[in-house]
Amino acid sequence: MQRYSVNGPLVEPLGLAETKLWLRVDHGDDDALIQALIKAARERVEARTGRALMAQTWRIVLSAWPKEARVALPIIPVQSVVAVRVFDGANAAAVLASTTYALERGSEPAVIAIVNPPNPGRSRNGIEIDVVAGYGVLPGDCPEPLRQAMRYLVLKAYGSRGPERASDTSDDLVEQAEAMLAPYRQLKFGRSLLEGIA
Repeated sequence: MQRYSVNGPLVEPLGLAETKLWLRVDHGDDDALIQALIKAARERVEARTGRALMAQTWRIVLSAWPKEARVALPIIPVQSVVAVRVFDGANAAAVLASTTYALERGSEPAVIAIVNPPNPGRSRNGIEIDVVAGYGVLPGDCPEPLRQAMRYLVLKAYGSRGPERASDTSDDLVEQAEAMLAPYRQLKFGRSLLEGIA
């Protein structure tokens, strides 16, 4: 099973203005840098937790259906299924009717159950499942501990640019961020659910 980002989030969990207030920056010289640090912090939090923070589209690719055609979706939380496609031997995709599958969101990870799915005609990557994952479309939809972890990471990165600006507080900020993330991490056999899946 593999996963690919199809469309990233339209907004970040932290806005530029609130982040600059957190950093105590009152000028616009570093706006582009701060926005890049916000994105990097979100991506780090997503990688550490296996969660999509803001609404975004992901593609799950399989070569064969698992037992009982129940697919545990390797991204959390899943909001909806956009499409399920099965490719034949000529690489033509058949889109399954939405009445032939159901999204079970009651557990983490969510599961999509397929009724009598057709087998793919190609031996590799013959099944694609597109889903919308994330907590929502507004920054406030993201749980506050995850947003706070991002603030710590942005502060660490912004405050330690260059060796002359490194401080002893950098490690403390990372530890505080990790403490915020701990309840949200999804473990599977001792590893993050998404670790190593790319």
